[in-house]
Amino acid sequence: MIDIFNAFYHGKRVLVTGHTGFKGSWLSIWLHELGAEVIGVSQDPFSERDNFMLSGIGKKIKADIRADIRDGERMKEIFREYQPEIVFHLAAQPLVRLSYEIPVDTYQTNVMGTINILEAIRLADSVKVGIMITTDKCYENKEQIWGYRENEPMGGYDPYSSSKGAAEIAIASWRNS
Repeated sequence: MIDIFNAFYHGKRVLVTGHTGFKGSWLSIWLHELGAEVIGVSQDPFSERDNFMLSGIGKKIKADIRADIRDGERMKEIFREYQPEIVFHLAAQPLVRLSYEIPVDTYQTNVMGTINILEAIRLADSVKVGIMITTDKCYENKEQIWGYRENEPMGGYDPYSSSKGAAEIAIASWRNS
């Protein structure tokens, strides 16, 4: 395998929230292949046919932890125990249609869950960098044909999109303060 990162991740403790999801499982596989000590924090995978299950990555990483990012104290405990150096935050309630059925859970997970991760990062001396993953749905939908840019106005008509916009605002607040 060609390592375009010059062994940067080798031996690094990397915490990935949402590691049982589609993107999180692929990220965990990739980081594991690059030699990182991956600590995964997520709820159960959706089905036995998910990439997480089919790849078997849960058995290969340093820690496969089932926890809810809405539990701020549990997140702080995990950070204290595993002392991650790098954090990739992907955990979310990611479905637009489901957000109409469970809007409160969507906001609790996407906004307060993100704030819990930001706070755990802030309190952990071990963390050198946090990468927060959201979505282009956080931007006001103008039905434009080109992709949205980070300087576009936040918005969203559905609970999912607006919760991700609110998460982006919280991320900016933690970063700037």
